[in-house]
Amino acid sequence: MASAIEGIYEAGFEPARWQQGLTDLCRAVGAESAVTVPKVGAENTLLLPSTPGMDDFLERFVTEEWYRRDLRAERGWPLAQRGRRVVLEQDIVTPDDHAREPLYQDFCRRYGMWWWAGITFRSHDRDYVVSLFRAEREGPFSERDRQLFGRLTGHLSRALSAAELMAAAAGRGAVDLLQAMGSGGILVDAQARIIAFNTRAEALLGDGLSIVGNRLVARSPDCDRALQRLIVATLRHGPQPQEALAVRRRLGSPILVDALPIPTEAGAPFLFGKALLVLVDLEARRLPPAALLMQAHGLTRREADLAVLLAAGRNLVEAAEELEITRETARSHLKSLFAKTDTNRQSALVSLLQRTRSPLR
Repeated sequence: MASAIEGIYEAGFEPARWQQGLTDLCRAVGAESAVTVPKVGAENTLLLPSTPGMDDFLERFVTEEWYRRDLRAERGWPLAQRGRRVVLEQDIVTPDDHAREPLYQDFCRRYGMWWWAGITFRSHDRDYVVSLFRAEREGPFSERDRQLFGRLTGHLSRALSAAELMAAAAGRGAVDLLQAMGSGGILVDAQARIIAFNTRAEALLGDGLSIVGNRLVARSPDCDRALQRLIVATLRHGPQPQEALAVRRRLGSPILVDALPIPTEAGAPFLFGKALLVLVDLEARRLPPAALLMQAHGLTRREADLAVLLAAGRNLVEAAEELEITRETARSHLKSLFAKTDTNRQSALVSLLQRTRSPLR
């Protein structure tokens, strides 16, 4: 058991090892298979770590919607909430239930998942259960097993909390990347609830778009219906063929909103983000980065900084103040910019600078 506990902690900091951690746990406690499931969102069971060989069982559990009539969840979670952290099959199911319930006769028997034990625990903000299974011939988990499992709840809680933090860091990395590209980014879960967003997305809220009930909504009812259809279709069916949705604002140009699904194989275990909403402000000028201007036109760093501000619409005095240089120094840099870009007017210089962009959108 000590080595199984050690493996669980290793999986917390390297979530890709969670499957091996569950396998070692099953070997230590005499179970055939196991899966880790959050209390909310049983339809996401496919996306969570399990022991090898459970793929078809979990897929059918979701696609045939057995999770909607799962006696183990319906009867087990209330017991856990009343303080019973380890729930066994015999706590919630009678022999009559085994004999007449479709879950057992039509599904569990098909895969040999007859006897069940649930080790429930809580991470930072979610309730989980590690579901352990035995075949019918092996008999139910015992009271001795219950005592053993009870000693695992604290270890599972700490390891799962670490795994969630690792997954959250991966999710924040996606929205941070969009921030660096000048776009708003919002990470949503399978129910379209917001998990994370960057400051660029936050700045675009208020006129046309807002967050209500932890979901992104559009001000216009017609636009909001189109937005929700786009998000739901992306979550259920993957990339959509239509172009990004234009969300109109009272002031300024529309905001483009697109939805990108996060492939299952790209997501870390316990990353509950399932789609990335990309927000592009058409009002914002597309400005070249200073490094690109330095490379394209042979500018110094200070000349490039001035060029970016001029391309953004600042006049020479405003740019000088922002760069904390004198007006004379700014005029000197401007003359150098004219010479290096073969222009002689500020308007022509700005037009050239705004066309100097990376070919990648």
